[in-house]
Amino acid sequence: MRKLLLTYLICFSGIPAFTQANWNNTSFVHRSGRQILDGNNTPIRLEGVNLGGWLLWEGWIWGSGYTQEKTIYNRIKNKVGQASADAFRDSVYHHFITRKDIEAISGECFNLVRLPFNHTILEDDANPYVYKQSGWDLLDSVLDWCEDNDLYVLFDMHSAPGGQSTYFVTDPDSPNMWADPVYQTRTAELWKAIANRYKNRGIVAGYDLLNEPVAPADSTLVQFYELLVDSIRTVDTNHMLFIEGKDASTDFSIFTSLPDPNMVFAFHFYSWFVWNIPDALDEYVALSQNMNVPVMCGEWGENNYAPLSTTLDYFKDPAKQISGETFWTWKKMFSGGNYPCYVGVDTSSLWNKSIKWISNGFNPNPTVAEMQQGMNEFVQNMKFQHCFFNDSMSDLLKACSGTASLPENGEEFFQLIPNPANKQVLIHASFEPGTIRIYNPRGQLIESITISGTSYILDLSGYTNGIYFICPERTAHAQKLVVHH
Repeated sequence: MRKLLLTYLICFSGIPAFTQANWNNTSFVHRSGRQILDGNNTPIRLEGVNLGGWLLWEGWIWGSGYTQEKTIYNRIKNKVGQASADAFRDSVYHHFITRKDIEAISGECFNLVRLPFNHTILEDDANPYVYKQSGWDLLDSVLDWCEDNDLYVLFDMHSAPGGQSTYFVTDPDSPNMWADPVYQTRTAELWKAIANRYKNRGIVAGYDLLNEPVAPADSTLVQFYELLVDSIRTVDTNHMLFIEGKDASTDFSIFTSLPDPNMVFAFHFYSWFVWNIPDALDEYVALSQNMNVPVMCGEWGENNYAPLSTTLDYFKDPAKQISGETFWTWKKMFSGGNYPCYVGVDTSSLWNKSIKWISNGFNPNPTVAEMQQGMNEFVQNMKFQHCFFNDSMSDLLKACSGTASLPENGEEFFQLIPNPANKQVLIHASFEPGTIRIYNPRGQLIESITISGTSYILDLSGYTNGIYFICPERTAHAQKLVVHH
């Protein structure tokens, strides 16, 4: 059995504490009332990032436009030929996300990656019910990387056969899956095949059955979920099911009971048009309370730092009992949107010209040679070692912050009052700490203070807004302090 990875914050090194995936292949992440438990029945929060733009392509992540994968591939194929288009696809699959990305995500102290995928990685539409070894190899690789780095994996059906909406993010056909029962049957059978292959992999946190579905009627969606649940449960009774609501996974009023006993309601939250973030999120807490079921946020992000910070504070408030969140998304082009990235793929003039023409044919038309060169540059730039890592986003989002776990010798905690703080903060301990050291999130020592007694008032007038770690000398514990003037 794989042991729980516990890394304690050592004050003199400035390395924050975190607890990552606790997994084995005989016990699994599961539900108990409103909580998610690991295989040892310990309550956990699932915190992580989405791997968007990799196994399902989206124009805005790649640099321009609300363009679906079929359009991107077909316009590349029509320009440079099928052989070059297929080689490009293989290069994206093997370089956009690699072991280095997974290691970096683990280094941010997350315990989960949500893996959006297009059904086409496993099943060609021209050859239904025949599942491709190349697709299994991709999924197997992710699981192996995540096992080595103690990260759970949440499989996310981002594009079902036919597409579960008309939005570009589902790479739809026309008509989409709701107009053709064959598409629905294929989706159920594909989930059955996935569940059968991974039913004994403890690193799998669960299955997100259908990303942001838009069905013609509420009853249609509920009945389809019943079909998917029944299909999976014929082969896999181990793993949790993550069920999304209608209207871009924001509305769960269609459910009068739980589709499965071992499940989570997974909502999505983008705060672009939200006047009051806490008020908007309260409905999901009420859903959890009323139906006695865990809720977590499967997608959030794409905004500026201030609303992201407010949203994350709400998610992590213990009183709300939200079971986790996965940020959208780990990696994107610098030119892919108006908001800051976590990991940025560098731009190139020829790729920019190519993706802008792909998204809108009225833009300047690249030559064959220009597109081929742009594709080559994009593949090189997407490799993690060539990307820009945004320290500011890392400081805000990484899961290393917070109070360290108690070590086995039972040392006592201390308090920061208030927290977040403005002008000053009271440091109060049940022991005499001696020297207190204060670090920024990069582990740099900001200040060292020697005190007597168990309380000290720290003046924050010289501190900028941000996150700090307060470390007493006689313990390996730390508290996160948020300064907000």
